[in-house]
Amino acid sequence: MNEAIYKNEYTHNLLRYIENNISNNIDTELLSNVGYISHAQLYREFYNMSGHSVKEYIRNRRLSNALALIKTSEFPLADIAYQCGFSSQQALCRAVKEKLDMTPLEYKTGNNHYFFPPFGGQPPQTVIISSEIIPQTFCVKYYSKTLRNIENKAVGALFEQIPDYGGRIFGRNGKQNGTDFCYELYLTETHNIEKLCSFELSDEIAQFSSVFVKTTIHNTEEKINAAWDYLYYNWLPASMFQHNNEPYFEEYIIKNKKPVKLKLYLPVQKREGEFKISIVNNLDMRFIISKATGYNAEQKSSKTIINYLTEFYPYVLKTSKEFFIQKDAGFFVYGVRVNNDFRFQRYNNITDCITENGTYISLESEVMGDYDQYADMLLSFAYNNGMRAERKNIFMVYDAKNGYVKPKTKIYCIIENDTK
Repeated sequence: MNEAIYKNEYTHNLLRYIENNISNNIDTELLSNVGYISHAQLYREFYNMSGHSVKEYIRNRRLSNALALIKTSEFPLADIAYQCGFSSQQALCRAVKEKLDMTPLEYKTGNNHYFFPPFGGQPPQTVIISSEIIPQTFCVKYYSKTLRNIENKAVGALFEQIPDYGGRIFGRNGKQNGTDFCYELYLTETHNIEKLCSFELSDEIAQFSSVFVKTTIHNTEEKINAAWDYLYYNWLPASMFQHNNEPYFEEYIIKNKKPVKLKLYLPVQKREGEFKISIVNNLDMRFIISKATGYNAEQKSSKTIINYLTEFYPYVLKTSKEFFIQKDAGFFVYGVRVNNDFRFQRYNNITDCITENGTYISLESEVMGDYDQYADMLLSFAYNNGMRAERKNIFMVYDAKNGYVKPKTKIYCIIENDTK
């Protein structure tokens, strides 16, 4: 059995063991035996895979289960504490107070909801979290008329003009200049840098340190894009981290003057808050939408809306800061929010969508995440809290009112509460 298959099996066995024994006094030494690995390796690998320590993960899962029972049942607190693995009622009350700054009774009668979903399993590539120093570098900018393969073109031009370059090479996308795309290289060795005639020499960048989420992948465009998507939209939202204000980097692993692998550096910090889940009555929202099916449905639907608004209502495109997404097997819907009294000219596949009256559960995150992952979290929360919710009733809104760099993600689902 190769290492990747073994790790995947071990991870699922470990998570299954935790969920099946969440109400018991789980001994982390026993967890090591589940995966047949050392205690230290268990902590390190679980932390890298999930973004949580083992003890923190168990503690948050217990609290999430307990709060679901507090909200939806009439069980005494002592019974809930026992069912969910707390040593006493006092320990449960203390945990609720520390996490939410309220008593269990205040939580039960209030509109706040806490949910910590179970971890989804083994990532598609190895992820490592560690402090790292990015050394002092000098930035040079490479421009190209096409974006495709611009990274390899930049590195190739570097070695073509400085064949004996021996320093480290970092890179990231730069700011487009007119119709020219830009890729920035950050070089630790400045010897002969004046020979770079096809580059724009920029600035010296001071050394800085940060906590990074890192992964190493082969140098193919498909794998690079998939790895970044996984870090941003899957791993990060489920972890205890969020992207900080430091820049990301790609470091090139060179062989025979060609980049064979890339190490991705995503700078992070501890997340400031948990996912916000609330109950919302009678959403009053309207969107102009387009639905597409089949291959490239996402690109087709968004392009249809953007082209339509650009031609007929450019002011909507300039002023709207909320964007609608809904998808399921075989189709994708994209939309832009408009005022409720907005009148528009129907055109081909352009329609409007008005949210129906009813009760919604809403999940809000400061981290942009994968639609399917957030949808699964919302459905899991509904199930754990005695609510009926269906995937077909879910939609996501990207809220960029505070800027496009870090838009808020809000996902909604109309529900019927079984506890009524």
